Amino acid sequence: MAKIAELKKKYKGEWLAIAVTKEQNGEAVEGELLLHLREREELWKQVPMSKDRIVYVTYAGPLLDEGYAAAF
Repeated sequence: MAKIAELKKKYKGEWLAIAVTKEQNGEAVEGELLLHLREREELWKQVPMSKDRIVYVTYAGPLLDEGYAAAF
């Protein structure tokens, strides 16, 4: 098991599918890495889903490349 924050640092710029093993205040904090890919669509095609576990899918940023800005 690994802390989700550590997985996000290790796989920066990739999409992660993580089987959640620990939650804190309703937020996933630890888990087992199932899959990591650069393409979101490909990850969703390959992610092993199961009724027996919670799978957390997240992007391990950064959301924008350096030098870019976003306005909402």
